[in-house]
Amino acid sequence: MSFSVVFLIRYFSRSKEFVMDKVVLNWQGGMQYDAHIGEHTIVVDASEEMGGMNLGARPKPLLLVALAGCTGMDIASLARKMRVDFTRIDIETEADKTEEVPSLYTAMRLRYRFEGEGIEPAKPLKMVALSQQRYCGVSDMLRRVAPISIEVYLNGERIDERDVMSMEL
Repeated sequence: MSFSVVFLIRYFSRSKEFVMDKVVLNWQGGMQYDAHIGEHTIVVDASEEMGGMNLGARPKPLLLVALAGCTGMDIASLARKMRVDFTRIDIETEADKTEEVPSLYTAMRLRYRFEGEGIEPAKPLKMVALSQQRYCGVSDMLRRVAPISIEVYLNGERIDERDVMSMEL
């Protein structure tokens, strides 16, 4: 026996037209689902302690994947446009959560770690500010329910002396 859960996300785009994302979950038994996102599949499952088989990711951390992925794609695109050749970009996300049920994220942190030779610190800072202030819809949505703090590092040194959300673009 199997069943599907369909999530439809509707929102207004900047052009004021309706746009829709669609995700379909197919139950695989126990606590496991296969989540179909376009042409891709992600396995979602609970830990063994929670009645699952630990065969896939938990749903809540996938919000952090969406957050890092959204801003990461912005950064990659901006680096190409600004002609900045990083040798490495890592984005770490963490979240504090409540212990009661339902467990909610109460605060999130993004740590951007850039590496590369001859890069002016102003460039990665501008990329992060543009992503957070203008482009990353996931950050914008999640920031409405919990604060997101940001740290920016270049070659191991922290370079964000002030909040990137207050930087002028």
